[in-house]
Amino acid sequence: MTRLRRKALVSLFLFTLFIFGAMMGLRTLKPSDGFSDLAPGMGFIRERERDRRRLDAEDVAVSPGQAHGGSSSSDTKVVFTKSDRDYSIFYDVHIFYYLWYGAPGTDNKYIHWDHVLVPHWDPKIAASHAQGRHTPPEDIASSFYPELGPYSSRDPKVLESHMSQIEEAAAGVLVLSWYPPGVADDHGEPSEDLVPAVMDAAHRHSIKVTGETTGMFSTS
Repeated sequence: MTRLRRKALVSLFLFTLFIFGAMMGLRTLKPSDGFSDLAPGMGFIRERERDRRRLDAEDVAVSPGQAHGGSSSSDTKVVFTKSDRDYSIFYDVHIFYYLWYGAPGTDNKYIHWDHVLVPHWDPKIAASHAQGRHTPPEDIASSFYPELGPYSSRDPKVLESHMSQIEEAAAGVLVLSWYPPGVADDHGEPSEDLVPAVMDAAHRHSIKVTGETTGMFSTS
């Protein structure tokens, strides 16, 4: 038993001595001696860092409004400069926008906020559900209640507020749900005459505008 313990202690001592010697040897190595080969992933990390710096250097610094004429359509990120700060807009981020809402203060009635109650797809279940229409301003046809309340899409202040919020969200493209002149869905009214106001407001906030229906309406 004593001999076995002695062998174990000798083995442990030799192993400790080997580890100590290896560590001291590594401390004397320089990068040129091949130390970087011990961590092959470091080269990949450095390469990714160079790519990130290159992409940052390609960001275009322009003034508000130049996004519609000064930068190419292939740019997905543009850095704008205002008097107080720099901010970015990403033109590969799209937000859908609808012009069909109305309110008594502007339109003399609620439009689309009082949408009919959508029935359940199963007639047996639908028969036990309430029927009729939503009753604004408390009950509206929306899963979420807007911070501005049941607004009118024709209210210039609402439109300006929406464009400011979209700009703050760094979304660069407004996808407008557009109907041809005189056409509307079953629960709304024609709103094609609002398109110029939307485009002007979007332009003031360096936002591009396109249409929800491909090929029907597209501009920027």
